[in-house]
Amino acid sequence: MLGDNWELNHVGLMITNRNATLRHFQSMGVGVSVGPQPLLPHEPGEGSLMYYSTLDGDPVTNTYRTGGAHTFNDGESQIGDCQLECYPMRPGPGMFISEYLENQGPGINHICFNSDTIDSDTDLFLDKDCALVFDAQVNGRTVENYLDTRKHGNMMISLRPPPTDWERSWKANNEAHPLVNDWRFRGVGIGVRNLDSTVNYYEELGFSKKNEKREVLGLGIERQSVSIGPISFDFSCTTSEASVYLDSLKRRGEGVNDLAFEVSDIEQETDKLIRKGVEVLVRSQDKSEAYFDTRGEGNIMIRLMQEESS
Repeated sequence: MLGDNWELNHVGLMITNRNATLRHFQSMGVGVSVGPQPLLPHEPGEGSLMYYSTLDGDPVTNTYRTGGAHTFNDGESQIGDCQLECYPMRPGPGMFISEYLENQGPGINHICFNSDTIDSDTDLFLDKDCALVFDAQVNGRTVENYLDTRKHGNMMISLRPPPTDWERSWKANNEAHPLVNDWRFRGVGIGVRNLDSTVNYYEELGFSKKNEKREVLGLGIERQSVSIGPISFDFSCTTSEASVYLDSLKRRGEGVNDLAFEVSDIEQETDKLIRKGVEVLVRSQDKSEAYFDTRGEGNIMIRLMQEESS
């Protein structure tokens, strides 16, 4: 099955002000700034970078010699066991992500996974008419790419080869930081307009359907989920004017609305966030889920879910 060997690498958040975003999450007790990602596999030789300059257009390819000094652009916010890549871009022409930011505003535009079958996985997406809009290679080997899966949910999938030992050590060190919450990342909430079409699309791509469509009382949504690798994509459409997803759908269209984490004591975690000044937007009727307004920078909510007792 597609994704059986995948590991989560990071969730990609496109913003205009990196430092303001990192400070924002840390000030609320949500995430801890842990510096930029370590370098992708780096070796002397030839690098190749293919990307779309616009979301729909012809690709541009640049080649260059690898080696020498590096310029770090991104910054990471460690939220529980989730690495949130905060990547600053300038809205407007120049690269497809910049156009995405201009059209949608700040927000999550991709989720990156490590795969030890990156070439065959990429071919599976290409066979499903998902364009390859970004492909970075070193000495003929892909080190990261983006597949255009925006047709429903307005989000892309990114693939990287398996992490090396030094990257695993860096991630383990981040998660061990004393200020990092012990939240377990479970997936993303994605607002869509047509639940059936969206779920069917992702099943056709090779994702696994997790459950049947159901109404979540108190949230004003109908939800259905698919899974890939270690996480879930929770798709929701609105059923009332009070829906937590309605404002985002009106302003930005379909897309990722929240990062979902499982916690051992949702009441305790809610109290901690309230003391930091974070507003509780809404809770499910059974109190097992709560949405928090963390949209001030990055335009993304946090959703906490009570861990199910074994």
